Amino acid sequence: MNELSKSKRYENFLVIIMFFVVGLVFLDRLSLGFVFPIMGPDLNLSNTQLGLTVGITSLFFGISTLIFASLSDFIGKKKVMLVIFVFVFSIATLLTGLVGSFFALIMTRIIMGLAEGPVMPLVQSIVMAESSEKRRGFNMGVIQSASSLIGGAMAPVLTVSLAVALGWRSAFYIIAIPGIIVGLILWKYLREPKLVVEQDEEQQLVKPTKADYLKVFKTRNVWLCTIIGTCNMVFILTLTAFLPTMLANSTNYKDAQIGMLLGAMGLMMFVGQMGAPALSDRIGRLPILKIFSFIAIFLPIMIALYYQNFVVLIISMIILSIGNGYQPLVMNIVPAESVSRRFTATAISFVILTGEIIGGFAGPMMAGVLADKYSLTAPLWITAIAAFIAFICTFGIKETAPIKIQQSKDIDLTM
Repeated sequence: MNELSKSKRYENFLVIIMFFVVGLVFLDRLSLGFVFPIMGPDLNLSNTQLGLTVGITSLFFGISTLIFASLSDFIGKKKVMLVIFVFVFSIATLLTGLVGSFFALIMTRIIMGLAEGPVMPLVQSIVMAESSEKRRGFNMGVIQSASSLIGGAMAPVLTVSLAVALGWRSAFYIIAIPGIIVGLILWKYLREPKLVVEQDEEQQLVKPTKADYLKVFKTRNVWLCTIIGTCNMVFILTLTAFLPTMLANSTNYKDAQIGMLLGAMGLMMFVGQMGAPALSDRIGRLPILKIFSFIAIFLPIMIALYYQNFVVLIISMIILSIGNGYQPLVMNIVPAESVSRRFTATAISFVILTGEIIGGFAGPMMAGVLADKYSLTAPLWITAIAAFIAFICTFGIKETAPIKIQQSKDIDLTM
């Protein structure tokens, strides 16, 4: 087998295994919201406590993201760090099934947040380093889409089914097992990526400097992606945390119908996250960002207005959930392409850090308080406002797609 074939084979392996790594992060993380209608009454937990738990997880998720992802950029030990974090968040999932109080739940989710935080930037920086230029957006989009397919579409069906059949504690025990298996596969087959600088610099491994590191935080695209990413975290975490409870408590839908609605939303988010980055490889990042972020605005609005009409609701979810396809672009692809290849993990982690701490922490907490004070539709209007702000900010992003950059260079050469 020649070197090119080996390279393509390893690239395909990376996309597949990292797809499952990211999927398991969101399966383990989002499962709490899906089983909360069963788990909450058993532990006497309120909506405010659910929001606090989701928020605390996001807070520590964000803090660990930048610390450990930046550390990986400097020490270059991405494989070992990734394997350790996969094992730890899987154990934290298992421990969630053992909790008997709100305090114990908070502690296990803090451990989970600390372990899961660095996973996405580590995964995406490894994949970007090993991806061919024409497949970069596609590969990173496929991996990000696992959050919707496994975490959004499969998780509600799987976790609710397990919780109903075996109890919510057993559900957490079972969903912890795949993470341990994936961790073992990574330990055996994952290679440490060799990150080289761009073609317009010397092709050699370069020791990063403090000045290079600080330059990441002065990049316009990184800051705009941070704002958009923050709004997106408000959108996705608030929606997934409170929508299952709202459908269970404010409608007469059966468990199967609720599972169908949540599964449809997750499946179409997956389709969007697969398709949007792939399209952006061909026509550019900016058009896709604007179109998909605009569509996303209407998902929570339609749910809030028609949540008691099953037919309208599921049609709205199928059509509008695709709008979240812009998420991989702002959380991973655009920030990674806007900085030196050496600092992709740092750029991605900074976007995630801010998004998690502000959007993931404050968003669900505020939504939980408003849900208890007013109604369970209040969180939906919060997500709609966040989606609108994200759309407005896309107009300030500078294009980063390789095909568009090359076209600009060709035009300059002909002038």
